Amino acid sequence: MPQWENAKYSQINDSIQYTIIPLTAEGQLNEKAISVQTVNNTPFLVVANGEKFYLSRFYPDKKSDNNFLKNGQLSMIDVLNKNLFTYSYENGKSTYNAPKAFKSPKGSKKKAAYEIQCRQEGTCVWSTYCNGVGYISTSLPGTCSYPTDYTDCDYTVSWSNDRMIYNTVCENVWVPDAPTDGGGSGGGWTSTPIQTATNTDKEPVTYYWRSKLDEDFSKYLQLTTPLVKTIDLGGGIAVDQSNPDAYNCHYYTFNKTDKSAITETLASDGNPLWVVSINIKDANFIQVTSNVKVGDIVLYQAPYNGGAGLSHSGIVSGVDTQGFATEITSKMGEYEIITHHPRDVPSSYGPTSPTFESGGQTYLSRIYYRRR
Repeated sequence: MPQWENAKYSQINDSIQYTIIPLTAEGQLNEKAISVQTVNNTPFLVVANGEKFYLSRFYPDKKSDNNFLKNGQLSMIDVLNKNLFTYSYENGKSTYNAPKAFKSPKGSKKKAAYEIQCRQEGTCVWSTYCNGVGYISTSLPGTCSYPTDYTDCDYTVSWSNDRMIYNTVCENVWVPDAPTDGGGSGGGWTSTPIQTATNTDKEPVTYYWRSKLDEDFSKYLQLTTPLVKTIDLGGGIAVDQSNPDAYNCHYYTFNKTDKSAITETLASDGNPLWVVSINIKDANFIQVTSNVKVGDIVLYQAPYNGGAGLSHSGIVSGVDTQGFATEITSKMGEYEIITHHPRDVPSSYGPTSPTFESGGQTYLSRIYYRRR
């Protein structure tokens, strides 16, 4: 059962927001309700941008109250199409476990080295009952080992294999960002490995925002344009509806510089100003590698699926005498517009270093552009 009252908001980036809703188990024995506990994983529901639902389980490396989405394995199942995605977590950083490629059948006429195929992968659900409590142990996808999980009973407890759940694993499906326990990649953005280094910003003397926003956006920022707003109809009746005035960093950046760069929004969900895809046109912008000017824009990148993905954007509002950017003005998702050093952003928006490695390639953490 969903624990709606314990739902937690997670800002992945300015294009993706997750709501993480804990799940609890319920059971019956001889037509009587009994308490049920999960013993080897934490089940929860992930709601992406209020429209896609993933039944998720996190398998921690060790039993610890503060290990959630820190160290372990995560499985996410798309509730509608049953596609399965798995991730490995180490110190809060996630890595997508891409399925092994399916080799082309012998004699295939296709030129591609591999065909796009799907397969079914099973997950075993085990249960037991003792001392008035039911226990459920769900195996990692693709495994079905007999449980050795700790319960309040002794280790001689007998487990029953209740059922096998099958889900689809494919090579050619869109892979969602893995959730974090607090704070990704925007769509419509293709990055290429760098050819030359840039000289656009320097390490700040101190960081003000980074640790704060890694902890909790809502604790330090004002919620100004929520994706969903509550309408009071009177008589104690209220309804939630999409907020057509909600906008994110990409709309803030490109509405002021080049609206033609905006290629997709959440208009179909009632959020026409929430930009989820952009396209920087060479005819309209040139990349800036030195001597940054006020009014230039900056795009932030973070590691994503073995490459780089767009995570944030803003407008340069301050430079020093050497042409280094010293201040960016940007909107933080549903929250307020702030000014910050170019590198002083939450870690989900990318590293502070000028470049990062992903998939064996080097990418720019921040790319500056100037309107032609």
